[in-house]
Amino acid sequence: LANIALEGSLFFARARYARMGRRPPIVERLAPILGFSAVWSTMASVCLFYGDPPLQIAGLVILLALLIASLKYAALSWAGFVFLAPAPFVALTLAPVMLTDFRGWELALLLLALLGLGAVIANVAHTIRRNARALEAARAHALDASRSKSAFLAMMSHELRTPMNGVLGMAHALAATKLTPQQAGYLDMIVQSGDGLMAVLNDILDLSKIEAGKLELEAVSFDVDKLGRQIFLMWSETARLKGLELVLEIDPATPAWLAGDPVRVRQILLNLISNALKFTEQGEVTVRIAPLAPRGIEILVTDTGIGMRQDQQDKLFQAFSQAEASTTRRFGGTGLGLSICRQLAEMMDGDISVTSEPGAGTTFRVALPLPAGQAPAEAEIQNEIVSLEGREILVVDDNKVNQAVAKAILEAAGAVVTLADDGLDGLEKLRAGNFGVVLMDVHMPRMDGIEALGRIRAGEA
Repeated sequence: LANIALEGSLFFARARYARMGRRPPIVERLAPILGFSAVWSTMASVCLFYGDPPLQIAGLVILLALLIASLKYAALSWAGFVFLAPAPFVALTLAPVMLTDFRGWELALLLLALLGLGAVIANVAHTIRRNARALEAARAHALDASRSKSAFLAMMSHELRTPMNGVLGMAHALAATKLTPQQAGYLDMIVQSGDGLMAVLNDILDLSKIEAGKLELEAVSFDVDKLGRQIFLMWSETARLKGLELVLEIDPATPAWLAGDPVRVRQILLNLISNALKFTEQGEVTVRIAPLAPRGIEILVTDTGIGMRQDQQDKLFQAFSQAEASTTRRFGGTGLGLSICRQLAEMMDGDISVTSEPGAGTTFRVALPLPAGQAPAEAEIQNEIVSLEGREILVVDDNKVNQAVAKAILEAAGAVVTLADDGLDGLEKLRAGNFGVVLMDVHMPRMDGIEALGRIRAGEA
């Protein structure tokens, strides 16, 4: 009971200061340990000095228990060990003087047992300390490996996305030219394949950011009804081509405006609807948005698809995991989408759950306790349509493919485009020209976009 009381006092001290983002002062961490040791060592010493042989044996047991308890603190902190161990150690050292009822071979045997036990305790303390250090080193190594993996995934997905953006950009530019029906069909396949690959790269990048703790959420007001209807329109044609009915239901009591990250809320909805359409061969997919008590929204995505067993549901939200191998072969996919959805929902203090039965469809429920947002003023809602006809635009990018894509898109809108290869080249052309817009990359040789922007703001161009 005394040990429970000690652990309780230390736990509450840690919890109290953890809420303030601090560690407990050394006094609050060590004072309970010192008091615990002093009280029980004194009690054991009294038993040794004044007690009958049974009480003296009990006193020895208490002192040995204190030494054993100190081993736990030796694994965590030498300070705790130093505060707990000395009192019982001193009492045990003086034990032969106090054990007046033991004579001759009894005393010798008792002292020998104490010395042996002391050696065992010292060896165990050394082993625990060594294992604790090895465990800490292994933990640090695992964290470094995880960070390295996340950094590698982020770098590789970025390096892959850059040329893929070029492929998709040139494909869209090519689609605006005169093509035969066969060429248009081939081009559409290129775009579909590129979009699929880009979705995988985006998922990998999101996962690596989440694992590295570098994914940050916005907090802006967004229109819930508008967001839901936009996503419905995006998937309605896909559902129609597959012979499915896509239904959107928005509860009239749903908050009109919420404050949060609309891009990530949209991502969760897109993933859930995409999965529902993928695994449903006939019937319908229903998306319902309703208010969540006491605040926020609840999203239900229900399909009439293949459904899942309980063991399949248990691993559904694990990264790179799908219900089973045959699912991957039949329907494709990486198994990243739902894992990312769960982590995004948890970052918003929400959660995601699933209910399903084989052959009876699946329902995903997402609870997002987002605070209420404010509708913008009427003037902010109105988007002015600006014509690019005849506008001079400077594009600064060291990637030739990106330059070609940007030039093709902007010239198709009537703009006059000038290209620059890096920040220095961009500053020179900006001084010589009369540009209304500058589109600048960030990472470039000689001078990057951040430094070039700083010089532009300083009036050097």
